[in-house]
Amino acid sequence: MPKISAAKGVIINDSRGEKTIEVAILSGDIETKASVPSGKSRGKHEAKPAEPEKALQNLDKIMRAAALKDFRNIREFDDFLLELDGTPDKRNLGANTTLALSVCFARLLAKEKNIPLYEILNNESASASSFPRLFANLINGGLHVDHDLNPLPFQEYLVIPQAHDPDESLRSVFSFIESLKSILVSRGAGERFGDEGGFVVSGVNPELGLEILDETRRIHDGNVDFGIDAAASSLYSGKDGIYKWRESGWNNEELARIYKWIAKRYGLLSIEDPFDEDKEEEWIGFMRDLRDKEESDLWVVGDDLTVTNAERIKNAAEANAANAVIIKPNQRGTVSETIRAADLAKQFGWKVIVSHRSGETEDDFIADLAYGIGADGLKAGSPLRGERLVKYKRLIEIKKSLENKEQ
Repeated sequence: MPKISAAKGVIINDSRGEKTIEVAILSGDIETKASVPSGKSRGKHEAKPAEPEKALQNLDKIMRAAALKDFRNIREFDDFLLELDGTPDKRNLGANTTLALSVCFARLLAKEKNIPLYEILNNESASASSFPRLFANLINGGLHVDHDLNPLPFQEYLVIPQAHDPDESLRSVFSFIESLKSILVSRGAGERFGDEGGFVVSGVNPELGLEILDETRRIHDGNVDFGIDAAASSLYSGKDGIYKWRESGWNNEELARIYKWIAKRYGLLSIEDPFDEDKEEEWIGFMRDLRDKEESDLWVVGDDLTVTNAERIKNAAEANAANAVIIKPNQRGTVSETIRAADLAKQFGWKVIVSHRSGETEDDFIADLAYGIGADGLKAGSPLRGERLVKYKRLIEIKKSLENKEQ
């Protein structure tokens, strides 16, 4: 049962050059570290982060309360943080503060027990470990791109290799990227990149990104599926029921028709955040239409709708508003709450995709999380960016360590 003897933190820059925190905790001669990403497109129901300077100040308060306490597992430590914060959205300590400490503690337990981090996380989960499919965001749009570049309205155009083997999948993504470059050159597009390392394509037609990916797929030697993140909450006007992007606009019915058309034309695997986070009736109607037309294989993925919150996942599942979920640890603020949210989604038969954020760090925790809880997908952006690539590489390291154990 480890005792935390000290905690320290520093302010670092994330991949967008914005401030975030890196925290280290000490227990005897063991030190572990964690850094926390941040999202640009944030759901308003997410747990609240503290300003980085305030987050570091809160470490002192937490350490005074933790002095000489023993914590047997992640949940005990996280429950201590939750009680100390005392709010449902972490507004006192900050979800970034609590998450950094929670991840550090999980790593501390793994080091103490001399077992891999993913095994510690699996011990907290009701699911068996398994490798996820890779969700690579190769064309960035929406809020992930400087608006002066006239980006496409949907935030992410994803390439998803069908293989579960992380080595094979990552090779497939890099191969697809090379083919995609040639297509972009043939279309006269330069190499411009968004927040998550994907290419930028200018235009207002939301189908254009998929059209380019589909053209690439025809010359790509590999089996891949496609997905989109519409990030519709960032498009919703909030007053007249219209989803707007520059001079274009769509009401709920028009947007639903676009989704059904592109899902059929391009054989989409997933559509994330198709409607505004507070328009549950639009989600429910879309799911009903898919069932009526026997198109229920499409993953309708909640992110802003569900924000890694077990209660919101439960409500959405009971209303049949989605059938898949994004899991982002910093939306919730502790490791144990994140795992509980994923476990609950699986109990409802939902697909689970562990995800990065647009403002990332070199921390590869989400790879261990995705494997440890048996997630269906890991979404970490384009591997052209180092802070994204480390997540995919960590899955390969896990695969190799498992192979070594078998020898």
